[in-house]
Amino acid sequence: MLQGPVFQLEFKHFRQLAILAEEGSIRAASRRLRISQPALSRSIRSIEDKLQAKVVERGPQGVTLTRYGEILRSYGRIIDANVRFAAEEIEDHRGSRSGSIRMGIGPYEGFTIVHRAIDRMRKRRPDLEVTILEGDFGSLSEKLLAGQIDLILGPTPVEKNTPGLTGQILAHTRPVLVVRSSHPLTADKVDMHILAASNWILSVEGTNARKWIGEVFARHGLPPPKGPISAYPSMTALAMVKEMDLIALLPRQLVERDISEGLLRTLPTGDEEFVLPVRLTTREFGVLSPVNRQMIAELKQVCKEIGDQL
Repeated sequence: MLQGPVFQLEFKHFRQLAILAEEGSIRAASRRLRISQPALSRSIRSIEDKLQAKVVERGPQGVTLTRYGEILRSYGRIIDANVRFAAEEIEDHRGSRSGSIRMGIGPYEGFTIVHRAIDRMRKRRPDLEVTILEGDFGSLSEKLLAGQIDLILGPTPVEKNTPGLTGQILAHTRPVLVVRSSHPLTADKVDMHILAASNWILSVEGTNARKWIGEVFARHGLPPPKGPISAYPSMTALAMVKEMDLIALLPRQLVERDISEGLLRTLPTGDEEFVLPVRLTTREFGVLSPVNRQMIAELKQVCKEIGDQL
């Protein structure tokens, strides 16, 4: 039989700590929880009495969670996500066509895969709610572990294993190297040495996409390009590469119109060095809701259908 002070806590205690951390004050948290301030204070004292440890620090700027409070909050988010999944599964059995998906995506997948899968899901579930966060694996994996999102499609981690997470590669995306049409670098003069010495728009420092580009050049015994501009592969990067003599690695779908109109041109890389795995990542433990399982099935189907176009 499971025993210990944590097992004396109730679900409401985990949620109260999460809300308190977000709001930063007893007054704001009690208002959001729709309970009185004294009731919330009593509940916090009850948690601390059971744990024999402080979970909240009070100061002139409000309240913050202690190390123990943060531990409870992190697991509370997972509990909250699982309760949401349970509620959605019950509604699904009742014939509901709604549900919610919270997913993180990398810098390329929104242009190639995700919008197609969401379109199919919306046709099956007209009341579906979708929340998408863009970012690097490091920031997205923290949110996934904390229960703030339910799955990630995108940046492959440089580290092979992340405790608590599991993943599979669904496809490979092939972003293209582009420059503006008047860029002095011509196709017949491109090699890895010249690319390493050129000015780039690179992914933000510390991101896996940036590390991945560095590994490509390292295989040739070369240092990675140094920028001078760091930005996610987005409309901002596209605007800059059309105005300046820079190289950018961008999704093919983002630049194909500008290429066809002669505003941009691609640089050949010969042996397809710039190929990025598309990885689906979920939490290792727990069960996803039906709508998330359907979304994963659609993502896999889209990757299968358009694999050659990625």
